[in-house]
Amino acid sequence: MKKFNTYIENLISEFSNSDSYTLINNISKRINWPKGYGVYTLWNKSISYENLIYVGLTGKYKRNKFGVIELNSGSFGKRSIRYTPYRFCNSPKDDDAYRYSFRYGPKYSKGKLQNNHKYDKNAYRHTILYSDLLIATFNADTMKAYTPALLESLILTNYFIEEGKLPPANNEL
Repeated sequence: MKKFNTYIENLISEFSNSDSYTLINNISKRINWPKGYGVYTLWNKSISYENLIYVGLTGKYKRNKFGVIELNSGSFGKRSIRYTPYRFCNSPKDDDAYRYSFRYGPKYSKGKLQNNHKYDKNAYRHTILYSDLLIATFNADTMKAYTPALLESLILTNYFIEEGKLPPANNEL
């Protein structure tokens, strides 16, 4: 068994014990994101090393103009409005073949250009239907031992250590 699989199982257990873990599956239309912020992981059909597609975070701590550290307004629910490096496709403007799918590998490197073409059939290199997608969320709002940045880095680092690569939709660690 891959060490990463053991790592992620232990992490799921730790967050589950604190009611800070949510698995979103059997998605048919819109994604029902949990409240809160933290890390979300996207999987193709099952939670296993070879099926991890993307690890992302929402919610960042930043210093405001008065020098006070604050959490920005990022939340799990705001992930659905992105268009690069991935897109959750659930707009009436999406072609029927791609509506209710997760697409990644943008065709264009410039964000504005990708945004202008996000509904095109060839706008992304990879597509996974919502019915095959699993979304595991780790809520840092209720699990104070982790910041979103730390947790994202830990998951990606453990994945990277396994075989020296990142999940296919991640571009940096």
